Amino acid sequence: MKKIIVTSVAAVLGVCALFVGRPALKVQAAPPADPHAGFTPYTDTYKVQHPFNLPESARFSVTAGPTYNAWIFKGDKGFTSTTKTGPRTEMRWNLDWTVKEHMWEADVNIDPGSQGSAIMQVHATACACEPIYVQVLPGGNLRNDNGSTIIAPAMWGKWFHMLVAYDPVSGNGRVWINGSLVLTRHDPHPLSTVWYFKNGVYGITGAKSETHYKNFKFWTR
Repeated sequence: MKKIIVTSVAAVLGVCALFVGRPALKVQAAPPADPHAGFTPYTDTYKVQHPFNLPESARFSVTAGPTYNAWIFKGDKGFTSTTKTGPRTEMRWNLDWTVKEHMWEADVNIDPGSQGSAIMQVHATACACEPIYVQVLPGGNLRNDNGSTIIAPAMWGKWFHMLVAYDPVSGNGRVWINGSLVLTRHDPHPLSTVWYFKNGVYGITGAKSETHYKNFKFWTR
C-alpha cells in the first residue's frame, strides 16, 4: 500500500515539473466589434449652409483629394437673414430619414484654435433635437452636446476617423473615433421624427473655426 502512495506522489511531482519555468498562457482579447456589421452602404449629396451675406466660396471650398473645408469667423452672420441661430458653414446632407438606423463616416481634421463649434450633428428637421452634437472645446477636446465628459482629448491639427450612428427605434446614438466606441447616448424621440446628418462648423467662441473632411461614407440598416 505504501508503494502505491509513493508512486502516486512521484507521478504528481513529475507532472508539476513539466510546467515549472513555462510562461503563462496569454488570453488574447477579442477584436472590437465591427461597427459596420449588418449595415449596407448608400450615397448622399449635400448643400452648403453658410453666412447669408457671403458667397459660398468665402467660407467653403473643395480641394484636392477631395477634401471639404468649412470655416467661420467670430461675428459672421447666420445662414438666413431671419435666423436666430449662430453662424455656420455646414454640409447639410440631403437625405432625410426615419425609423432605420443610419451611420455617417469620414476622416476629420480640426484646425488649432477652433473652439465652441459643433463639427458633426444628427439633427431633426422639425425640432432642435440633436442626439449627436460633437463639439470642439479649447485645446481640441471633443464632447457631445453640453456634456461634461470629454470623448476625445487634444484633437486639433491631426486627421482622425469618426463614425456616428443613430437608431430611431432604440433611441441610441453612438460615436466611434479611430475605431474605438467613445460615446453611447440614449435619446429617444417619436418614430415620426425626421433626421439628417450635417458637418462643418456651427457656433464659435474663438476667432476662427475651421474643419476639414474627406472619405465620406454612409450606411443604413
